[in-house]
Amino acid sequence: MDKEQNKFSLLSKVLKLGIFEHIYAKSNPCSEANSPRKVSQSPPIDKCAGGDAPPQKKCTCSVSEDAKSTAGNRGKTGAGVTGSRTGHASEKDSDNLPSGAVSPGLLRHIHNAARYRLPQCFEGACVSVKQNSNTNWVLGHSLSFSSVSPGGYKVLLSYIDKSKPSALPYFVMEAAPGGQMSCEVRVGPTQGTRATVVAQIANAELYSFESILDGYFNNFTTSIIAVNRDFIALHYLQAVTEQISLGAEVVARGHSAELSSVSAAGRWFSESHSVSATLGNRGLDLCYARAIKPYLTVAAMLEVGFAIRRAVATLAYEWRAEEWTVRGSADTDGLVGATLQRALGGKKAQLACAISALLNHPNDKFRLGFGVTAAIV
Repeated sequence: MDKEQNKFSLLSKVLKLGIFEHIYAKSNPCSEANSPRKVSQSPPIDKCAGGDAPPQKKCTCSVSEDAKSTAGNRGKTGAGVTGSRTGHASEKDSDNLPSGAVSPGLLRHIHNAARYRLPQCFEGACVSVKQNSNTNWVLGHSLSFSSVSPGGYKVLLSYIDKSKPSALPYFVMEAAPGGQMSCEVRVGPTQGTRATVVAQIANAELYSFESILDGYFNNFTTSIIAVNRDFIALHYLQAVTEQISLGAEVVARGHSAELSSVSAAGRWFSESHSVSATLGNRGLDLCYARAIKPYLTVAAMLEVGFAIRRAVATLAYEWRAEEWTVRGSADTDGLVGATLQRALGGKKAQLACAISALLNHPNDKFRLGFGVTAAIV
């Protein structure tokens, strides 16, 4: 029994170091923002139903360590809030920030409690290997096959200081033989700030460049997000009480001024409930999450686009156990998706697998995905 406990304990630590986030999800082409609603899976890791806001008591729900995020953290139609392209670890776990600085969290994470329950559906097959070592550097390899998105081989190089709870500085680089490459660097210039730079290169040109500066204060947070020359976003989120947060977002676009937006946001959360909303001139987002049991969490999302006159509602759930996690969702567009992530154990290589299924009722199409990740320890 002790050997079994040690085995799963070791596997849990490997997963927390980013086995899914940095290799399987990040470097697998068929897993890019392919959730049934095509929303970006936001950012840093939620520990309770209140998004990234810290729990006042021990929370009865949790979020997987493999949650991801992508640029423009918006839903299909709603207002949303602009988010970062990638997310590694939540700063609320850091002991280097000022006292109370992690409350109320960042504005772009306000809907995390609900959106993290969405399955990250993908198509095809993927095999990923992570070569762990005693140093802070990790080398990864990924080989994917898909009839929908381009497959092939990718190599991943990442650096993370394992001795620091804040996981800073943080660096990850991904490259493919065709010349495509992406790189992310995150540092902490001061005690209460975090700076992130993300660059993508394709066809020998700088395809995308994103920079983010987050500021953490005792009862509010601010962010400045700039992507290429397309737009700049300003965020502000204030903790009114221990359970209520209010904020605003201003997005200014250089080439399309008519797409600029102003949004107001709010969130209320408790140990097992979270309600968040974003209302702006372009749309409305409503999210609700509830932890029914310690291992079961359900969520509901409504996105309304004023300009395009369209609304999408989604129901999702997450069922967690010690060795596996199941997520499922269904929306009013007729998309039904589910994923299963399972720890397999192993001796010299800790293994984990992921199975994905996505059914498109309107088009009568079905997609299946299978991935295996191994961490050589």
